[in-house]
Amino acid sequence: MEENAVNMMEYYKHLEEEFRAIFDYSYDGIFISDGDGKVVRINKSCEIMEGIKSSNVVGKSLEQLLDEGYYNNSVTLEVLKKKIPITQLQIAKNGRRLMCTGVPIFQNGRIQRVVINSRDISELTLLEKELQETRIHSGKLQSRVEILEKKINLDNYPVFKSTCMQNIMNTIVHIAEFDSTLLLTGESGVGKEMIARLVHKKSKRNKASFVKVDCSAIPASLFESELFGYDKGAFTGAERQGKIGLLELADKGTLLIDEVGELPLGQQVKLLRFIQDREIIKVGGKKTISVDTRIIAATNRNLLSMVEAETFRKDLYYRLNVIPIVIPPLRDRKDDIFVLIQFFLDKFNKEFGIVKALDKESLEILEEYRWPGNVRELENIIERLIVLSSGKKISKNDLPGDITEYRYFHKLLSEIKEEDTYRTTLFKVERELLMNAMGKSQNLREMSKILGLDKSSISRKLKKHKILLTYR
Repeated sequence: MEENAVNMMEYYKHLEEEFRAIFDYSYDGIFISDGDGKVVRINKSCEIMEGIKSSNVVGKSLEQLLDEGYYNNSVTLEVLKKKIPITQLQIAKNGRRLMCTGVPIFQNGRIQRVVINSRDISELTLLEKELQETRIHSGKLQSRVEILEKKINLDNYPVFKSTCMQNIMNTIVHIAEFDSTLLLTGESGVGKEMIARLVHKKSKRNKASFVKVDCSAIPASLFESELFGYDKGAFTGAERQGKIGLLELADKGTLLIDEVGELPLGQQVKLLRFIQDREIIKVGGKKTISVDTRIIAATNRNLLSMVEAETFRKDLYYRLNVIPIVIPPLRDRKDDIFVLIQFFLDKFNKEFGIVKALDKESLEILEEYRWPGNVRELENIIERLIVLSSGKKISKNDLPGDITEYRYFHKLLSEIKEEDTYRTTLFKVERELLMNAMGKSQNLREMSKILGLDKSSISRKLKKHKILLTYR
């Protein structure tokens, strides 16, 4: 009998130790209160999670703990009140967010204990927030990528209305699938690089690289290493691993040799050899590397005149001039000016998040201008007008002086007839100058300053031309 009692005591002792081990080493926090809402015990996980000590809370009522700011609310009190299991969010004194589930334990119809099982969800909330922010950021990036792709597609596709540009586009579409060498000529700013990129995009090589070599920007001393690359240790200051050249980068793709007319004769020989053989040898190397690339050359120079002047190799010229495409200046395709103005207005309005438009007079002035810098100049002018103009309507007064002056002199010259003599031409010009100066001034003194004449001379000329002063 005594032996059975001893065995029972050992069993309960072992059971208690097992209970304590489970209680203390549970990953979840366990918080136990009695039927009156006083804390009976808490486990170690609860202490660590909430940053409290068992000795500070055991024996205290939940009302007291609430008053002392240990929690923002009490799951225990809710369970005692409703007599059912309750799950709710609870914020501990250290700011931790706890998901707590309280379960009532009944004895003889009365709640004897309330066991709270709590889990720290602060990190989970933080991760959820980070995930949400990542999704938002990812969405923004995706939107930016889509906008950028659209922008790239728009910016790299010529905008035109003229018949001559339509003919060029028809030619581009036709020859794009062939690997024949192209020679693009035209003034600076007409869009030679854009045409070259369009050829690449329409070709079977569009999945590979489009590589641009700007001959005017590469010093003669670096030309060979930049184009052909170099092996490791080729020269002092070279990168240890060597360097791949621009020509090799264009393998399986398209190579644009821009400003080819700027190449010195010494470099022209090296370029010619590559075009003939489609092989390179790196600086300091011995191995021959084959390069399969389509070649497009571009220049604003007259290469044939350079050949005659012996500043450009004849053999290189004929290697490049397989399919010549001449891109006319903007002044020779007036129909394109209006559509380009509208295109760049839309582009910069969207880019800067504003809405501005040209009034009728300023639009007419821009359409009449000769655009010596071609499409590039037009784009820069529209951006400048969008940025610097104060109102929503861009007027004549917002335009640069050289553009408005051009219109004035263009109008002046257009009024001179073929039958006009030297004397009648001077008479018309003088009258127009007087009228223009009067429109820009508030009094005779200002008019005198504009024309660089004294007031008495101006008065005589006004009288000669029967021009009535609108001020005194």
